[in-house]
Amino acid sequence: MTDALTVSQLTDRLDQLVKSHFSMVLVEGEVDQVSTPHSGHAYLTLRDSGASLSGVVWRNQWKQMSFRPDPGQRVVCRGRLGVYGPQGRYQLYIHDIQPWGQGARAAQVEAIKARLAAEGLLDPRRKRPLPGFPHFVGVATSLTGAALQDFLRVSRARYPSARILIAGCQVQGEEAPGTLIRAVELLIEDGRSEVIVVTRGGGSKADLWAFMNEQLARFLAESPVPVVSAVGHEVDTSITDLVADVTAATPSVAANLVFPDGPALAQRVDQSTLALGESFERKLERAREYLGDLRSRLRHPRASIVQQRTRCRELEVRSHQAFSHLIARRRERYAGLAVRHARGMATRIDPLRATCLGLSARLEALSPQGVLERGFAVVRGPDGVLTNASSLSAGDRVQVRVAQGGFRAKVEEVES
Repeated sequence: MTDALTVSQLTDRLDQLVKSHFSMVLVEGEVDQVSTPHSGHAYLTLRDSGASLSGVVWRNQWKQMSFRPDPGQRVVCRGRLGVYGPQGRYQLYIHDIQPWGQGARAAQVEAIKARLAAEGLLDPRRKRPLPGFPHFVGVATSLTGAALQDFLRVSRARYPSARILIAGCQVQGEEAPGTLIRAVELLIEDGRSEVIVVTRGGGSKADLWAFMNEQLARFLAESPVPVVSAVGHEVDTSITDLVADVTAATPSVAANLVFPDGPALAQRVDQSTLALGESFERKLERAREYLGDLRSRLRHPRASIVQQRTRCRELEVRSHQAFSHLIARRRERYAGLAVRHARGMATRIDPLRATCLGLSARLEALSPQGVLERGFAVVRGPDGVLTNASSLSAGDRVQVRVAQGGFRAKVEEVES
């Protein structure tokens, strides 16, 4: 028989088959016995009138369980089924244990969570931020509960200028989800609330059951105003906490999240004002020093004019002296040049003068006046200077020019 399976192979196949069909189950039964050996794991047996089932809780999960059953207690266990090979029997690997009566509600809550998660209503990315300085805050809670007083006390201490709009409602019981929805509706319809706080104080799980309502959770998820859920104590987690934009552990913590710390802000403003004043004083002092330095260097226009006049006079005197000195030097230079020029001219002119005198003497000797001085005369007739006597006739009148003057004469006789 080549197709035969070994015991281990058959057990593995059965384990895979059981896991695929019973990956997560809720099992109700009475605890028959509980044992916790040195390994830290917990082993128990569930029993009813017709069967028994072995179960195991691993050490880490057993340490974290807030409820640990005793023999004889009726419980609801949540876990997965598997086949334990060494003993060839199936057993329940338990993740959570709740007292009987709460197990059904726990399953209901898990189903609601699964539906809301599938629709994306539990996605952290859809969470909206709260306003930094809200003027109006809506609160949906019981008018007689301590939660409202805690919220008001913290809000008055932190941010007394804010206005709180309170919508009274029931916070436990079967009618609580409907009244909670109506209270939030009134706050939304009013239109002034910038954030809405849904809150109540601590209590048993039965007291907080109203905040596990799916209709309420969907209504809060669709609210146009950011919602803060502050339900129960720090260890409690409701479905409204999961869908709200912000979750607070207690009503007081919700007030701390919603309202800014007014005294701290006032202190920061005072510190900033003081620092700004000190900075302004330092800048003002530096400006005073700068102006003082400018004032010390700045002179009156009259003093500047007097100084410029004095400088102009000094420049005028200096320029006059320089000009006089220049003129004197030029005169000395020109005088020297004149002497040298006179000497040079004399050196060149004296020979020329002697030459000129000789030429002048020669010219004097050859000039008509010189000739006249020697006793000659110039005779002019009707036709001009006479050089030939034959051009005259007896009786003609002539003009005679001698060295000293002249006279007129009448020709008596012409000689060839």
